[in-house]
Amino acid sequence: MTDTRTPPAEQLHYAVDLTPADIEAIHGFLYERITPMKGDDLFGSPEQRAARALASLVRTARARAEVMLARLTENPDDRHRGENLHTLRQCWQSLVEVAEEWSDAPGFDRRRWRDVDADPAAAALRHRLVAKQRAEAADTATQA
Repeated sequence: MTDTRTPPAEQLHYAVDLTPADIEAIHGFLYERITPMKGDDLFGSPEQRAARALASLVRTARARAEVMLARLTENPDDRHRGENLHTLRQCWQSLVEVAEEWSDAPGFDRRRWRDVDADPAAAALRHRLVAKQRAEAADTATQA
């Protein structure tokens, strides 16, 4: 994993390619949209409560993602690497799902803020399993 100040321009495919800059960018985008909805003029309203709850979920997802990135960076050979990648992917997906509600807003980064696989090896295994299932389904349909 590369720690950069700005996210790369290429499309994001794997959690192993996430950087602190990616997490900061999506969090900043969400913060700018959620914070105005938490205003004091709406104190106690359902809208304010929903905005505060959403802000809390986004904050938690960001914090957990940052912890997982730090663990993966500091100890890449950790025996819990797979679990850490899975947790990082889940946190990232949570942030992406929230951000997608503003996918038509200026600043939404469609190339980076997207669904990712945990890592290339897991993606390759999943693709092989899907291909096998399709082949078996086609064989079954041909025999019927």
